[in-house]
Amino acid sequence: MSPSDQSDKIAALEEEVRQLKAEVEKAKLSEKRFLDALRLSPMALCHHDTKLRYTWLYNGHMGFVQDEVIGKTDWDILGQDLADRMGVIKRRVLETGIGERVEMPTVSGDEDSEYFDLVVEPMKEAESGEVIGLACSGIDVTDDRRRREAYKASEENLRFIFNASPIPIVVTHLVDGNPLFYNKAADNAFKLQDRKNIFEWLGIEQEVNATFARGEAVNEHKFAFVSDADEQQYFTISCTKIFYDGEAAVLSTYHDLTQEARYQQHLEEAKEKAELASVAKSQFLASASHDLRQPLHAMGLLLSVLEQYIVDPAGVKVLDRITNSLETMNELFAGILDISKLDANVVPVNLEAVSVRHCFDMLEQEFVPVAEEKGLQLTFVKTSCHVQTDAVQFERLLRNFIGNAIRYTPKDGRILVGTKRHQGQLTFYVHDTGIGISPQDQKVIFQEFRQVGNPERDRRKGLGLGLAICDRISDLLGTKIGLSSQEEKGSSFWFSLPTVEVETRKEEAAVQGDGSILEGCRVLFVEDEVDVQIATEYMFEAWGCVPLVAGSVSEALAHCDAGKERPDVIVADYRLRENETGLDAIMEVRKKLALNIPAVVLSGDTAPDLIRTMERHGLVLLNKPLMPKELRECMSEMLS
Repeated sequence: MSPSDQSDKIAALEEEVRQLKAEVEKAKLSEKRFLDALRLSPMALCHHDTKLRYTWLYNGHMGFVQDEVIGKTDWDILGQDLADRMGVIKRRVLETGIGERVEMPTVSGDEDSEYFDLVVEPMKEAESGEVIGLACSGIDVTDDRRRREAYKASEENLRFIFNASPIPIVVTHLVDGNPLFYNKAADNAFKLQDRKNIFEWLGIEQEVNATFARGEAVNEHKFAFVSDADEQQYFTISCTKIFYDGEAAVLSTYHDLTQEARYQQHLEEAKEKAELASVAKSQFLASASHDLRQPLHAMGLLLSVLEQYIVDPAGVKVLDRITNSLETMNELFAGILDISKLDANVVPVNLEAVSVRHCFDMLEQEFVPVAEEKGLQLTFVKTSCHVQTDAVQFERLLRNFIGNAIRYTPKDGRILVGTKRHQGQLTFYVHDTGIGISPQDQKVIFQEFRQVGNPERDRRKGLGLGLAICDRISDLLGTKIGLSSQEEKGSSFWFSLPTVEVETRKEEAAVQGDGSILEGCRVLFVEDEVDVQIATEYMFEAWGCVPLVAGSVSEALAHCDAGKERPDVIVADYRLRENETGLDAIMEVRKKLALNIPAVVLSGDTAPDLIRTMERHGLVLLNKPLMPKELRECMSEMLS
């Protein structure tokens, strides 16, 4: 062999050695990656020779070290019972050459024993196929087994509960709709034996599938079907997807509405008859009461003529009683006519933008003289708002409340009519200091011929129809009447209507423009008279202000506690109770907040000393009686 050939052969051998080394390194790297992956697995792996001795072991997290078990058997490292049970399986695989898989407890017969999944596979010689050992794997399945056992127990419990339930319960296959389980109640209701595709048979398959397609559960879907006895029946179904015995299924429950539907039908028929009878009654009363007013009117005319001929005092007294009785009858029939028209739905409703100020002006002209004649103080707190309502019925509603307040408020009492605006609604209030209404009477006060404080049925105190009419008008206008009352202290009635924006007159717009700076202004108002508090609070709210009402210096200071927004302006009455003054309140608030908050003092006192005191403190003094426009302009000027 020439030197050149020898050199080539050596080079070829060196290249072969290099490739072999590379393959070895590659195998080592692959083994390392495999072992690294095993470290993240709870699985135990091992190899046995034909004598069941360990030749290789990766024991996962089971606590054995490979060097300590190589060459040993299960009987050397495990308990006798577990080694025997595993040995039976491993020997059988050695003998048959067929792998086996079994789930077994670590301690036989122990309910609390841990379980592992054992896989035993034969290792065979490549050419001859002879079994030369075993490859085994084991993994802890205790938690999984307990979950399966718990699921099975839960399923058995559910079966027991379902069977005991009086509600029809059915479990159907998700795909074909065939029943997998149903309880006795369901079988009694639907006769399910040998049925296929339950939802299709009940005629609700399309609705159920459409609901499931939206990703929703079916919730009380109502349906009707004809039973085998040719009887129309009504049910609701609620169903959701579940897994049942390892299969995708649908659990559905049913509620029998058949009897309920029949009762409802009977009730609707009875209600319809009652409503027809009520309408007929109301129409009859409307017609009859209207016709009866004609002879009553004639009787009134005749009595006025008869009055000229009766001069005897006893006869005059009798005539007065007849006249009073006739007036009472006229009021009674007028009330019945109003009630019957409202009940018969023959009162037209014309919704329009109604000026609250205009309505208040008319009611003020009508009722203030009546109130003054009885020795009452009737006050209207006016607003420029408009409401969307029927002008005639709106006015009747207020008129009845005000008339009631005058009727049931004793001499020297006070009545306040005002409004409060909130979130697109204007709430109307009628407050009085009258006799009040007991909690028991409040429950029935809106019924016909119900009166408070009139057990003798004195018709001079009304007929008990006013609030019943109010209740019906409120329904007509789409509102509800609120009531708050305390015996011997007075009552408050209120209702709300939607506000509406309308074009205002130029002079009104000018006033609103002057006061635009007041929108959202926090006004601390100090006044000890409750009626004045309420009226002024309504006025400030109508201007868009946020009123903070106080009756004393301490209450005024409470509005300035830490965490509360400070007032923007103070309006204080000069003379308060317990020798306190509005000046005291202003100075204490300024001191507490360390701010020179704009302030105005209201007083009916025009003494020079008071004027000089206000000037000395740099305060504005406005004299009572005060027009709202004057106060509004003063506040706007101070804040600007």
